[in-house]
Amino acid sequence: MQKNKPVRILHFFGGMNRGGAETMIMNIYRHIDRDKVQFDFAVHTKEQCHYDNEIKDLGGRIIHLPSPAKVGPRVYGRTLMQVLHKYGPFHGVHSHVHYYSGFIVRTAQKAGLTLRISHSHNTQDGKTDTIKRLIYRQFMRHLILKHSTHLYGCSRAAGQHLFGPDCGSDSRFRVIPNAIELSKFKLGDKHELRDKLLLPVNVPLIGHVGRFHEQKNHKFLIEIFHALLKKLPDAHLVLVGDGPLKTEIETIIHAKGIDNRVHMLGIRDDVPLIMGALDLFLFPSLYEGLPVVLIEAQAAGVPCVVSDVITKEVDMKLGLMEFVGLQSDVDYWVKRVIKCLQLERPRFGERVVELKTAGYDVEQVAKDLEVLYSKF
Repeated sequence: MQKNKPVRILHFFGGMNRGGAETMIMNIYRHIDRDKVQFDFAVHTKEQCHYDNEIKDLGGRIIHLPSPAKVGPRVYGRTLMQVLHKYGPFHGVHSHVHYYSGFIVRTAQKAGLTLRISHSHNTQDGKTDTIKRLIYRQFMRHLILKHSTHLYGCSRAAGQHLFGPDCGSDSRFRVIPNAIELSKFKLGDKHELRDKLLLPVNVPLIGHVGRFHEQKNHKFLIEIFHALLKKLPDAHLVLVGDGPLKTEIETIIHAKGIDNRVHMLGIRDDVPLIMGALDLFLFPSLYEGLPVVLIEAQAAGVPCVVSDVITKEVDMKLGLMEFVGLQSDVDYWVKRVIKCLQLERPRFGERVVELKTAGYDVEQVAKDLEVLYSKF
């Protein structure tokens, strides 16, 4: 008896590097039944990205599309239509490119695809509010609402940003938690990372995982840590990630004379190990959807001091989240960091119960999406 081929879902990203949305989809891809559902990825870069090889190993394809900003909507639309026919048949499209998802789902509908998902992962697009930008947002939201069969958000706040404040009353809207593999965060080994960095196990170790981009507010993070050293002179900071502002941040670190206290770890595949070594996670972002790294930090039992622009939906009620206003001065942030360094870590069993109850178990989310992808 011939085995049925899996349905293929085409995901749209800028590139499959280690960002929050990309990491979330890869978590699901690893756990979904790939005999039933397969993923392909349409990306808007020619560069090799972090997850490309793993995607190919899992049976997915990387399909390169031109940047819409470079070729314009007409050329992009023709190219996308050709891709849908050449690499298809696709069961559906799942777009993660914020406002531009409107153009993608419209083209997918023209191509006859009956499953068209727009997925919001952020509460801002990071662009200046010019008249041109405001018109663009309004038009793209119109296309998203007209042509999407499903509206997903990593949080209710992210959904309201992209789909409108009343999206909660739209039957197509659903929050899809940024789920993780909980078992990876069971054992918090403080020694392995510290041994590699030649750090004693008892020194305060602060951490941050995120792309070096204006959104992540690294400049302010360094200001906080520099001030913290006056109170805790033996503290160290690890920064995980890469991005366009990395060199600038390294220059600031050098100018403050704290090179020996800040450790740049680059892009890493061992985030659970890093989280397990931390005493505190510091995250003063300017805006976010619902950061995967804060779910990971809580799964590891790490206290988090974060900016209050981040949705309270991220708090797993484990007593680990401290929200601080971005308008608060550096000294106040330092006080909150010192306070949270004294917190006790909840036991792993307690953490798992809360995270599963909140929907952050990747195995369950993968099963839910598998059903949706297959039946629609």
